Amino acid sequence: MTSKFRWEEINVWIAPLMMGILIGLAVSISFYIFYGIWKIFEEALVKIPKLSFSFIFLSIILSSLPLRMFLKRRPKDSFDIILEYYHTSPASLSFKESLIYSLSSFLSFAFGAPVGPEGGAAMLGSGIAKKIKDIFKVNIESNTILLTGLAAGFTALFKAPISGFLLALELPYKGDLEKDPFLPSALASATAYLTSFVLKTPSIIFVQNIQIPGVSMTLIAISLGFGVLSGIFSIAFISIYKGFTYLAQRLMKLASFPMLILIGGLLVGFLGYIIQPSIGPGFLLLNNTIYMKLSVLAAILILIARLVSVSSVINFGASGGLLLPSIEIGALFGYITGYLIYPKYLVVFVLLGMATMAAGVNKLVLVPVTFMLELIGGSIAIPLLIASITSYFISYKFTIYEYQPSNKLDKGTFALERFYTKALKTSPEVLETSVREIMNKEPVYIEHTKTVSDAFNLLRQKTIKTLPVVNEEKAFLGYISIEYLASLPERYRSLPLAELEIKKGLIISEKSKLKDAIELMLRSDEDHIFVINEKWELAGVITEVDIIRYLLRVVS
Repeated sequence: MTSKFRWEEINVWIAPLMMGILIGLAVSISFYIFYGIWKIFEEALVKIPKLSFSFIFLSIILSSLPLRMFLKRRPKDSFDIILEYYHTSPASLSFKESLIYSLSSFLSFAFGAPVGPEGGAAMLGSGIAKKIKDIFKVNIESNTILLTGLAAGFTALFKAPISGFLLALELPYKGDLEKDPFLPSALASATAYLTSFVLKTPSIIFVQNIQIPGVSMTLIAISLGFGVLSGIFSIAFISIYKGFTYLAQRLMKLASFPMLILIGGLLVGFLGYIIQPSIGPGFLLLNNTIYMKLSVLAAILILIARLVSVSSVINFGASGGLLLPSIEIGALFGYITGYLIYPKYLVVFVLLGMATMAAGVNKLVLVPVTFMLELIGGSIAIPLLIASITSYFISYKFTIYEYQPSNKLDKGTFALERFYTKALKTSPEVLETSVREIMNKEPVYIEHTKTVSDAFNLLRQKTIKTLPVVNEEKAFLGYISIEYLASLPERYRSLPLAELEIKKGLIISEKSKLKDAIELMLRSDEDHIFVINEKWELAGVITEVDIIRYLLRVVS
């Protein structure tokens, strides 16, 4: 027994190191291959701009085909796919699925779609991490494993181990940190970095010899003001992206998926033909922006074209990452803003734009700041932090990801809302089921004449957190929680429950439909509803978990 326990303890340490090495190796090899393909096409595009139409069609078709053929899924942002699995069914991501998603994303990037290769790296990392967990029976939760793989994949690609580690903690929620991946993602990121460093994987972003002014009141004021502007622009970016999502959904209903590919290919291909930097992964564009090799007119045109191409290409059939495109768009926005407002600090505006757009669009604060510091050093840390936090909070209610709730406490409600939405679209008849069919028909309850000690004993016996309270006629009065009872002074132990503050709770008739119960739960902060009969007697209890399990069974 002792040896098994020790092996499980060691396994939790060794597995992330193994994940980091294998993910670093796989991401490095994949990037060498697909980056090489892109460089060939990039040279051809410079010579023959009309090839942009062919390349974009190829990127969308080759990206969407594996997903449509093998998974029956639509392409989308890769981080959003990981978040979807993380919040709904982390154990269900198979190695085969992750490889298909990763291949789809890398093909999109290699053939000129304006998406980031971090999408393919993240999916590949999550798949490898999940496979190692399954093979070696690693005692780490599946959702933590997905984030560990994402962190290692990101690190191997960008050579930014601290940013990769923080990404695993910060990405799952808009306003909260996930602590469970802390150790495994740190270990996996470190080894993934070392592996990619040994393999000399090419750096995507290479910044050096940039002169940053010292911190001053002027620079702090610029950072704060620019953070506000960037937050507003982040909302505009997200709105444009969501607008193309709605347009694609409408076109799918009116026409077909091939028509969607045709429209997307023509639109993005045309943009690439007239403004070549609007397509492709944008490495050269980012370099030219950072080193101020663009005219302001060119920057404005590229910014507009890139906003449209990035927003449309994924919604119209391609797959990939949106973090790098948001950084590139942020650099252009910073360049234009700095040129118009304060040219003396132009390079500062560009760097602030890169960080703040990542913060505002992707709902990250720590990652953009550390990412920029890992690229260029620490002299701009304070301005980056001020501007990124400002942009983040200005655009807080808006996110590019479907599957990114506000905080960890919302996770159950978030899952309930997702399954409810799915049921409305696919099986609305399921929601007409009577509450009586799903509820616990034998709820544990206590009479209000009983004491606090009696309630404690009952809660301990039944291992439950809330206890319904009834009167002598068994009519429902409300409930008490174990947290409330634990907060009472010792002298209250002999008091009858009738003298305490009994919470009313949510109630619903046993004749009500499941749809009514879900909508009532979504409107409140409660995760359980008490079901009563015509005599106001407690007939049963239905919880958030009961509903999710039922919908998962019948809808899936």
